Amino acid sequence: MVLFSNPIFLLLLIILLGELLGRVRLGSFSLGPTAIIFVALAFGHFGFILPTGIQTIGLALFIYAVGLQAGPGFLNSFRSHGLAMTTGVVLMTVVGVGVAYACCLIFGFDAAIGAGLLSGAMTSTPSLAAVIELVGDDKAPAAYGVTYALGVIGVALSIRILPRLLRVDISAEEERLARELAAENPPITFRHLEVSNPNLYGKRVVDIFLKEIAPVTITRLLRRGAAEPELVGAETVLQQGDRLRVVGRPADLEKVQLYIGHPVEGEIAFDRVLTKKSIVVSKREFSGTTIGYFNFREVFNVQVARITRNGVDITASAHTRLHLGDVLHAVGDERSLRNISRILGDNIKATYEISLLPIVLGLLLGLLLGQLTIPLPFIGPFTLGTAAGTLVVGLVLGARYQTGPLIWDLPSSGNRLIRDLGLALFMAAVGTSAGTSFVSTVQDEGLPLLLSGLAVTLLPVAAGAAVGFWLLRIRFLRLLGMLSGAMTSASGLDTAGALSSTPYAHSSYATVYPVALIGKILAVKILVLLLSL
Repeated sequence: MVLFSNPIFLLLLIILLGELLGRVRLGSFSLGPTAIIFVALAFGHFGFILPTGIQTIGLALFIYAVGLQAGPGFLNSFRSHGLAMTTGVVLMTVVGVGVAYACCLIFGFDAAIGAGLLSGAMTSTPSLAAVIELVGDDKAPAAYGVTYALGVIGVALSIRILPRLLRVDISAEEERLARELAAENPPITFRHLEVSNPNLYGKRVVDIFLKEIAPVTITRLLRRGAAEPELVGAETVLQQGDRLRVVGRPADLEKVQLYIGHPVEGEIAFDRVLTKKSIVVSKREFSGTTIGYFNFREVFNVQVARITRNGVDITASAHTRLHLGDVLHAVGDERSLRNISRILGDNIKATYEISLLPIVLGLLLGLLLGQLTIPLPFIGPFTLGTAAGTLVVGLVLGARYQTGPLIWDLPSSGNRLIRDLGLALFMAAVGTSAGTSFVSTVQDEGLPLLLSGLAVTLLPVAAGAAVGFWLLRIRFLRLLGMLSGAMTSASGLDTAGALSSTPYAHSSYATVYPVALIGKILAVKILVLLLSL
């Protein structure tokens, strides 16, 4: 018992037991990191309380890491398919607020219980953090603890039974989406074209303004009668009968074919002079530098055909800015490629290194922003608070990626570590504080709170599924990811992954996650405001 009075020992013990409990799986269901709050509630019930400072630093770390992760994709959530899915997320959030508000009126829940109910039933830990800043850490975490498990199970079961309810053939959906994706975002490929346009004879590549026709790159050239190919640069002069390898997307290649000449069979193959290599940008000092800065073709006699970033191929133009971890697909002689590799680093391990300075600076900016008081008409003084302040800063810096020598973005492994550590600290401290009232909350509000939790979980999912499938015409596999993302439910996403091994559900989950995250934080604030009137 003496050890339990040591806050560091108590903190580590709660996190350890919570992690062990979170790894227990029943089918596709597991509590995950949020199991920590249930362990903390038990300790808090017996009078073991952690300092509130742990809660504050944990909240800041968790929300800041989430903001960094969501920042680059936030604006993309409002484009193309993301617009329809974002509409579905907003609808589900509105339905959740409406159902929670109705339950509060019916059962007489106060603002703290209502906000904790909404956070738990919609499985949103960041919104719980916002609630605690608004109404304190007494009843809200207890209501969250009661309804969270129901939310996790309810979303997973809903995802599991939706294919039967909507009579969807998963295999047929996979084929439709594969055809749709290939049509909308065709992969980068190449075509061999023979120069047969007289207007191009004797012209330098830089003078034919190829980029104005389509974003393609000429990477190799085989002269008529020559045995070896050569690299193509801005000063390369085209001649009649030259055979070019042009890299780009199929539709763009069709455009330039009309301009350059007819396609030809055969391969412009590498020999002992030319080779190809994939080079990783791992030196931080070159992050943000353009391809044109290096002048690879003229200085090194090397041509960069394309760049792979986060698993997606993008065209390599002179104005393309490099990011840490980019993979350059280059063609040239072996010695030149080795030199470029040394310059750029080409060390995948180095891309996982984390600098402490931008993390601390970002957290400090978030905490300062959260403390600013803004006078608003009709509302009065308004303060963002720690949760909203660090979220805003994380979103802005994540979208910006880099400022001078500071790279705000974190490797996915580093971001996950900071996010999980912050969540563990926050849940442990909040849970012990709420543990003192957890049992009394269950005794006072038990059955009504459970029924309300089921309603706040299932009705938004039902509304999102119906509107998304029949009105917004969202493809079913994307719909599963949208529903899981709207509820920020990892277990729902796991269930969708069990139904189909394709990446469509995961990509739509990532698309709507930033909007769902921010929407729920705003939702609990609106609910508290409505219940306070």
